[in-house]
Amino acid sequence: MRKACLQLLCSLVLAFASGQAWAQLEINSSPNVVGSGARALGMGSAFIAIADDATAASWNPGGLTQLERPELSLVYSFKSNSEGFSSSSKRGLNFDNSVDISEINYASFVYPIPRTFGGRNLVVSLNLLKQFDFKRDLDFRFTDVGAAAGGIVNLAAKYKYRQRGGLRSLSPAVGFEITDKLSVGLVVNLYDQSILPNNEWETRNNIRQRTLFNVIPLPFTATRIDENYQDFKGHNYTIGLLYKPNERWSIGAVYHTKWSADVSYRQTVRLSSGGFVGRTRVKRNQEYTFPSAFGIGAAYRFPNDKLIVSFDVTRRDWDQFEVLDPQNPVRSQRRTSGVTGLNKNISKIDPTYTVRLGAEYVFIDDSKPKQDFLPSLRAGIFYDPEPSGGRKDLPYGVSIRGLSQRGDGDPDNFYGVSLGAGVLVKDRINFDIAYIYRWGDNARTDTFGLFGTNADVEQHSLYVSTVVYF
Repeated sequence: MRKACLQLLCSLVLAFASGQAWAQLEINSSPNVVGSGARALGMGSAFIAIADDATAASWNPGGLTQLERPELSLVYSFKSNSEGFSSSSKRGLNFDNSVDISEINYASFVYPIPRTFGGRNLVVSLNLLKQFDFKRDLDFRFTDVGAAAGGIVNLAAKYKYRQRGGLRSLSPAVGFEITDKLSVGLVVNLYDQSILPNNEWETRNNIRQRTLFNVIPLPFTATRIDENYQDFKGHNYTIGLLYKPNERWSIGAVYHTKWSADVSYRQTVRLSSGGFVGRTRVKRNQEYTFPSAFGIGAAYRFPNDKLIVSFDVTRRDWDQFEVLDPQNPVRSQRRTSGVTGLNKNISKIDPTYTVRLGAEYVFIDDSKPKQDFLPSLRAGIFYDPEPSGGRKDLPYGVSIRGLSQRGDGDPDNFYGVSLGAGVLVKDRINFDIAYIYRWGDNARTDTFGLFGTNADVEQHSLYVSTVVYF
């Protein structure tokens, strides 16, 4: 009897752990990647139709041709991401967790080619950009009741989850002026761990639980799941256009191609229960496919050249985001959604549309022919939803012919505001700062990984950057 109960417990624990959506990639920053630079971010990231400084390649490489001097940029970021969770089904699950991240977010060097074909502007740049933040910490406990084969399971569990790592790209770029009004640009984004050693991530999930099966107490169980993702290698392209029909209006378009990356996956599961200690290890190769995105923007510069207003819309096809694990012994987990961690066939994921509006006002002193100090203020608002399956799962991954795991694919709503300021000193050095507040309520229902649970998310970000002109 004891051996049978222990075997049942082990299968329940492993099914419970693997049935949660911990397997997908937890992107704790906005998954809708934008460019960098405190100036652009202070304008609500509505910068596709502007892209006229050393961060241009990260927004729209077609804007590179506007740069007439060599420029060097450096961006540093400070972020605080907090999540407040609550549950309609799990008693006692009500907690807050937060992580802080500070790092170099972006660096670039831009160089205009002095002599080109037809006298047209040709500009090249080399860029290093932090694309995704994966850092996340969760520490919580709850009680739950669910059905299992042959009876009822009462569970008291304590979870401690940690994820570390991120992805950067090394991105050479070029912009070329086709006509006086139209420019094009191309960026090659290289995600290669042999070039960028920190392009990797890891997760650790500790589960401690006490279980009653049909009021029979089963041994206390401790499970630890370690996952490591290394040797990440892939690349994609960014294509940009910038069109200026007149001196006041500019229109931009940018396309980020769909791309795949190979990664070496290692998992170690340790289980301890009632004197039984077990450990399993697996190592295999996976392939991650990231979605394509298309954005358009328009900007208008007022006649006094002091105020510019910009507007962007971007679509990202999250249904393309998937993980291929061909050697996974569980067939349903060989091709999964990168959003939900579930089989691709039952994971409907709608595209997200981000909408951004921003403005910049430059305090030009018309009485001075030369501006030794040129201050500016910026502000922006944006709608920045996160992909979601919108599924309503049942406890312990139980489903009725798989229908309970299907959802409507509607994204989670996230909103944001930004404020920024800057000063150009003697036309040589630009200092900028931007604050961004992004929030979403009742979100991450199926990406957090526990049935009947959602989160109120708040993200505070501070960016400081400088651009040096040579």
